[in-house]
Amino acid sequence: MGDVIDFTEAQLRLGDHMVRGTAADGMIRAIAVTARSTVETARRNHGSSPLVTAALGRLMMAGLMMGAMNKGDDELITLEMHGDGPIGGLTVTANNKGQVKGFANHPNVWLPPNGLGKLDVGGGVGRGTLTVVRDLPGMAPYTSQTELVSGEVGDDLAAYFTLSDQVPTSVGVGVLVAPDAHVLQAGGFIVQLMPDHEYFLIDELERNLRDVTSVTALLERGMGPSDVLRLVLAGLDYEELEVSPVEFYCGCNKERATRATLALGRTELEDMVAKGETAEVHCHFCGTTHYLSPDELRALLEDSPVV
Repeated sequence: MGDVIDFTEAQLRLGDHMVRGTAADGMIRAIAVTARSTVETARRNHGSSPLVTAALGRLMMAGLMMGAMNKGDDELITLEMHGDGPIGGLTVTANNKGQVKGFANHPNVWLPPNGLGKLDVGGGVGRGTLTVVRDLPGMAPYTSQTELVSGEVGDDLAAYFTLSDQVPTSVGVGVLVAPDAHVLQAGGFIVQLMPDHEYFLIDELERNLRDVTSVTALLERGMGPSDVLRLVLAGLDYEELEVSPVEFYCGCNKERATRATLALGRTELEDMVAKGETAEVHCHFCGTTHYLSPDELRALLEDSPVV
């Protein structure tokens, strides 16, 4: 697998980050990410079990990389996995600025290890669908859906790209969780063949990917996203284009909570004010609960055209 490239001091200062590159004279597009702190933030926000942390973390990294493929600053991508497993569903939203957020329907699922002795993400998700929603400014959201292949996330995303977008794609995502549940490593890569690719590249990529059995194992050896792409694209004239930070970012605040409260309607709000009740708006993505006191609700009724 070649020599391991140690992190330089500059790479260590980057923390969570994503690398975009190209190879084979533009016939290959590649993205890789390391996102330990990002996934750990999600784990703390939701108090998720190791199994759910691994599942959600994998989907978050896929969202980050797919979001980076968007061209417009205001474009968003949402990934939803809904299965008949005990997790129920996973939802992730990302932009092209390296910001991602996500949640699981049931964050405290525990299952025995799978046949390989690893976290049984596929069993936790089960059979179901992967839905990809692309929000473009000034346009209706574009939605596409495919059946889940394994529930392991990486396989499901690769199948989505091939079936829905007609783009041959290899996806690797992994999350390593410590016995005390905190995240040790999280990373992934997406490698795509462009429509004008030469067919010999398929054999070259398969040969390179044959030895990449675990993304987290590469990270544990000290490799960063740049190193992973150099390994996956060895001998294919890899060229690095961009390095950018990534983070868990929700964006919810008191102002947005106030707008959401308006949806209750005037009658409901007036009833809450009369009873001295406080409105609670809970964010599924970051776990924050925003409160509006009876006085704030009264002011809301006076200042806003609530129907």
